[in-house]
Amino acid sequence: MTALLQVENLEILFKKEQQYVSTVSGVHFHVDSGEMVGIVGESGCGKSVTSLSIMGLLPKDFSKVSQNTKIHFNGKSLTEITEKEYRKIRGNDMSMIFQDPMSSLNPVLTIGYQMNEMILAHTKLSKKEARKKAINMLEKVRIPRAEKIIDEYPHQLSGGMRQRVMIAMALSCNPKLLIADEPTTALDVTIQAQILNLIKGLQKEFNTAVMLITHDLGVVAEVCDRVVVMYAGKVVEEASVDEIFNAPKHPYTIGLLNSMPSLTDEKDRLEAIPGAVPLPEEMPKGCRFAPRCSEVMDACLESAPEKRMLSSSHYCSCWLYEEEEVG
Repeated sequence: MTALLQVENLEILFKKEQQYVSTVSGVHFHVDSGEMVGIVGESGCGKSVTSLSIMGLLPKDFSKVSQNTKIHFNGKSLTEITEKEYRKIRGNDMSMIFQDPMSSLNPVLTIGYQMNEMILAHTKLSKKEARKKAINMLEKVRIPRAEKIIDEYPHQLSGGMRQRVMIAMALSCNPKLLIADEPTTALDVTIQAQILNLIKGLQKEFNTAVMLITHDLGVVAEVCDRVVVMYAGKVVEEASVDEIFNAPKHPYTIGLLNSMPSLTDEKDRLEAIPGAVPLPEEMPKGCRFAPRCSEVMDACLESAPEKRMLSSSHYCSCWLYEEEEVG
């Protein structure tokens, strides 16, 4: 089966002073139709810039995607299309929910105006039909009094309601792929759960593929089918949710899981991964996680490990599994 989204050898470079520095390098992953894939890792691991590169939203004046990168969406090469073609795909075939809904919504325009603008840009509906569609989508994301809310401004809504509006906007043209970048970061715990359940329910209703970017493994366990773990601009592990939580392989993934609070295990202190994610211009020579890794070996300091297939659905880039690759 051909993947809906296929990312191969993604490299993103940002301009620093007079030269370009690689922030994301050699990233491979895919998202199939109708599945929810979690992209996890600490802040600074390259999750958000990866999503922006897929959407074609990287700032062109100080960033670029390398020529060796291949991004295919629904059978079309996104690295070879014009900006005009990209605009047709964005919002229509693929949409994105950003971290902060207040900065994503225009404060001086009503909710209805902003929703109608998007619907009219990507469909052949009349203004009256677009408004009806917008109200219908607001109802689908369980916003009460949708016919009244549509004429209100973003500042009149709570953070949770604004995020629901963003989800309604993102799904209003029935996209094949929804990218959700930390969609619950600014919300309290009870609202977080409501938003996640809402995304999961709408994903099933519309059969939309979802790429969920988060640093919260608890969120991933709740809603995702598969997990891609990123560290310092590289994919270090990829597997089903069950395999990641029951049989993690990469020391970084294990460290992330050990740093999570648990309701069943009694711990006096949570285990933290020592150190911090290196800056793009200070990447170590070998494995990028080596300076923080408890399992570090000589090979880790000399060269970067290759992606190894440990089972039909489990991949890991670590020298610990040099002999374990299955054919």
